[in-house]
Amino acid sequence: MDIILQLIAEYRYWILFPLACFEGPITGFIVGTLVALGEFDGLAAYGLMILGDVLPDISYYFLGRYGEERTLVKKALGSIGVSDKHFGVIRELWHKHTGKTMFFSKLAYGLSTPFLISAGFVKLGFKKFLIYALPVTILQYSILMALGYYFGAAYYNTFKHSFNGIGIVLAAMVLVWLAYNFFTRFMRKKLLQTEQHELQEERDTV
Repeated sequence: MDIILQLIAEYRYWILFPLACFEGPITGFIVGTLVALGEFDGLAAYGLMILGDVLPDISYYFLGRYGEERTLVKKALGSIGVSDKHFGVIRELWHKHTGKTMFFSKLAYGLSTPFLISAGFVKLGFKKFLIYALPVTILQYSILMALGYYFGAAYYNTFKHSFNGIGIVLAAMVLVWLAYNFFTRFMRKKLLQTEQHELQEERDTV
């Protein structure tokens, strides 16, 4: 995480987009803190974070939509236990419970990429995919940057005379990362439970 902070400090706006693509959540908190400290323009940084999160989602969707026969796609789906017998359940989740599935998928650390790929795999309409993905992304980064803006900056102002600036932000990052990991583990559990519930209902109707 200290590497992320150093990259932001050195490359500023140029590094926000690629960091959002790969380490969006923790980057969102850091950028929110730096916005409060006057290091970034809030709207510009927010826009880059949203763009850096949504564009990979779109790539995952099209990878699933048009690359279903490729080994990479099958491996990605197989990593979350999606096999031929699960396709009906995944299709049901995406087409009938799009909002809930998108919300859990976007926030379930470790399951997000495979499930977003599966949205294309089961032929969810792209417009529908984007309509549901964008609000979740906007909400996610609004909360993360707001946490950084208010709590990260408050933490910095409280301890700035005791520790150096990087150390302060790093300590705040650790706290937020632990909280985010706890939350995403919960989201992952809920998503798997929803899938298992749908699978059981499908079996009961057979």
